[in-house]
Amino acid sequence: MAKRKQKPNFWDRGNPPARYDIAVLRPKNLAKGKRFETIKDSNQESLRSEQSLPFAKLNRSTLRDYLQECRDGAYHCYQTFCPRCARTFRRWFISELLRTTEDQKSVHMATVLLEAAPSDKIDALDPNRYKARLRKDLQEAGLGDSPVVGGFEMIYRARDRQWILHINLVIVGATEKALTKFQESYDDSAIDRPVVKVPVKDRAEQLSYVLKFTTYHRPYKQTGSGKSQAMSLNAREHHALVKWMSRFEFQDMMLSYGRKLVTG
Repeated sequence: MAKRKQKPNFWDRGNPPARYDIAVLRPKNLAKGKRFETIKDSNQESLRSEQSLPFAKLNRSTLRDYLQECRDGAYHCYQTFCPRCARTFRRWFISELLRTTEDQKSVHMATVLLEAAPSDKIDALDPNRYKARLRKDLQEAGLGDSPVVGGFEMIYRARDRQWILHINLVIVGATEKALTKFQESYDDSAIDRPVVKVPVKDRAEQLSYVLKFTTYHRPYKQTGSGKSQAMSLNAREHHALVKWMSRFEFQDMMLSYGRKLVTG
């Protein structure tokens, strides 16, 4: 069975101050997709994920065990694929983004598509391999004095049968020249439109999407500014993604540059 954690992680030691708490800023009375996920939402997603995973052989701890036992309150599993624990981590992480960007006039988000892999090669993708390069690219672009916080995510492109590892970066106080230079450092990428940058105008809404731990995909093209409908992954891809996520700690999925996050 899954091993019980004996001590809370640094990001699981109480709620953030209200002005930085995304659960207060995007409260539960809003529609799903507008509100920060509630505990009920997380439990429903946990159950859906568990039911999409295969059973393991007898007497073996499984990914399903973590989800069920954490959902039942036996312990906090602290697994990245657990919606309950991901909710707690995201609540802390978003509060740090809100704190970092408070009273800042220039805040941008840049999404960087880092690497693609075929549907059966997801394990070839590792966020830790890109942290040094990202810091180097930020430095060389003239962003050495800009606080940058980012979150790695995985998306699935069903039409191409590809996984795409990417990172969402929140960049504070950058000039347009430096942002453009950073964007140009990925011009040799084999991925179409590898860097997309936008200004942050609604901090609570936009920053809440910087780091997610979802197991769905958007199989249809985006039309205009609207996103296509999110749909659950097929069982095979769902299992592959959950197994991939289980290799990493929550801390592996974030990048901090020029700004120390509160870790205790």
